[in-house]
Amino acid sequence: MCHKGFTFLEVVIVIAIIGILSVIAVPGMSAFTDRLRIESTARTISTDLREVKMKSVLDRSDYTVLFDPGNNLYELSERRSNLPHGVRFGFSPGVLGPPGNPTSTPDKDGVTFTSNKAAFYSRGSNSMGTIYITNNYNVTMAISITVTGRIKIWKWDGVKWS
Repeated sequence: MCHKGFTFLEVVIVIAIIGILSVIAVPGMSAFTDRLRIESTARTISTDLREVKMKSVLDRSDYTVLFDPGNNLYELSERRSNLPHGVRFGFSPGVLGPPGNPTSTPDKDGVTFTSNKAAFYSRGSNSMGTIYITNNYNVTMAISITVTGRIKIWKWDGVKWS
């Protein structure tokens, strides 16, 4: 007589092992998803800034992007964008700025543009500044706009920007 299948005890042991592995893996997955969330947010802000820059030249009009660190949002001419849960304007302790030449602590609110407005002008020029974002795991990223209009994403590794 051949019996196929598993005993109740074997099934309970397998479920217990899966449960233990899940409890161990969840914190790691949470940190991973938060890292992806802040990287995605930096790319989204960068893309929005590039879009406004191109639009100002094509439309031959001046545009601004207003950053509101207190409410974790920024406003483009046609829409408002909120930062996702767990991501905020600012930086973690020990971060130096600006990314190209880190010498001092950045502005407290995480936005270095005058009046928190990034300006893009019809002739292709723009204001210079940096936007710092951070998350609950003290990962800090920066989006900088240079005098030439280059928009670059940076990541603080605990010692330097890369």
